[in-house]
Amino acid sequence: MAVIESLLQFPSTGTLLGALLLLLVLYLLSSQSKSQKEGKEPPGPKPLPLVGNLLSLDLSRPFDTFFELSKTYGNVFQVFLGSKKSVVLVGYKTVKEALVNYAEEFGDRDI
Repeated sequence: MAVIESLLQFPSTGTLLGALLLLLVLYLLSSQSKSQKEGKEPPGPKPLPLVGNLLSLDLSRPFDTFFELSKTYGNVFQVFLGSKKSVVLVGYKTVKEALVNYAEEFGDRDI
């Protein structure tokens, strides 16, 4: 707490911290309203700024994490790997339906 008080004594530091806080709030509000406007997004865990959902994933066994997330969000959900959005399909029937019925939409995506 003393560190913050000493930093706020300098006008330029206080201004800088205030500007950073304002930018963070504006970023969070814009990203939240953008995702609500799109409406056709699959459900998924709420990402953190910049790191997305990386902190909540077990990167040594991501398939286990995705399987656990599918119990909460269903067979189609999204996660953010950093700032990149990824849609995850879980289960044979879901993957087959996506690749057969929506082949053109999924044709140019990474697997």
